[in-house]
This record gives sequence, structure tokens and C-alpha cells, in this order.
Amino acid sequence: MSLEMYEAAIAEYLDRVERTTRELQERAYVSDEDAEFFRQSAKDNIYKNLETNERYALLSLDLEHLKHKDDLKYSLTEIAKRQDEANPSYIIQSWLRDVKTLKLLCLWEKEHNPDFNYEEAERLINKSKEPSFTLTSKIWIENTNAKGLTSKQGKGGGTFAHHEIAIDFITWLFPEKRYELSKMIIARCLLLQG
Repeated sequence: MSLEMYEAAIAEYLDRVERTTRELQERAYVSDEDAEFFRQSAKDNIYKNLETNERYALLSLDLEHLKHKDDLKYSLTEIAKRQDEANPSYIIQSWLRDVKTLKLLCLWEKEHNPDFNYEEAERLINKSKEPSFTLTSKIWIENTNAKGLTSKQGKGGGTFAHHEIAIDFITWLFPEKRYELSKMIIARCLLLQG
């Protein structure tokens, strides 16, 4: 594999790590020593993942490149194409049939959207248990006044989501990403314990 094709994505990823780490230092959430460790770990991990687990590394890098230009949402459609190029909308519909997904979307909306229609969301959650029911992002958005997902038709269209929702979609779709996320959380906890 040639790493040159990923240079821009790697640089963007490492720049984001640098900005986040600097902000954590300024707020005194991490020491200078821990910040340097985070920087070096990010660099080491991205190259290691590109060599040993290209699929996971590309998903990580994609989060930097799959943003909807207007509102910085991530393209679930582009992420789903990694699993099924011809039918990404089917992948998204399958994710939306998961009751836990819908409950997570409700939690996001509760925190970010005072106009969210909880009664309609509950109705859709109950209907999603019926074998013949199909839930699309468009139906979810229109019926519940959801803001966490957006759907756009035509050129440049697809389903887009805020980053917390996009991370849930990725971890639902790719078990290896869920496993890596678990390892990252444990490593972070161990680092904070000292």
C-alpha cells in the first residue's frame, strides 16, 4: 500500500489531534507530558493502523473528509458505501431498524433539539418492531422534526449526521471499529489513572 495517497488525510487528522491536545492543555485538563504522549500515540497509531488494519484507519481518516460542507455533518451514505457500494441506503435503513439506534437518536435530540417530537419518535420505535415496517432517515426527520440527521436528494445528496451519531453508525457497521473504540476508552482511563 502506498501511504502517499493518504498524506493529506493524515496531515488533517494529525492537525486535528494537535488542536484538540493544545486546547486540553490550555484548559489544564492534561499535563504537557500527557499531551506529548497523545500527539505521539496518534501519529504512531495512524501509521500502524494503515499498515495493519487499513479499513479501520481509512474510517478514522474519513471522519475528517466526509463532512457535509454546509453544516459539518458526516456522510453516513459514504460510510455505508464501504460496506455496500450499490446499496448504501439499505445499510442506513437496517441501522434505523435497530431500536437501540432510535433510542440513541432520541437522546441526541433531547440534548440538542427542543422541537423534537418524542411522541412520534415513540410511535416509530414501536412500529420499527413490525417485520414489514421500513424506516428511512427522511421519514424519521419529517415525522419527528429531528435535527441530528439530515437527508438531501440529488447530486451531493445522501444521509448526514452529527459526529456522535456518525460514530454510533460506524461502530454499528464495523465491529472492528467498536473494538478499537473500546480499547481507546480503556487506554484513556488507564492513562488518567496515572
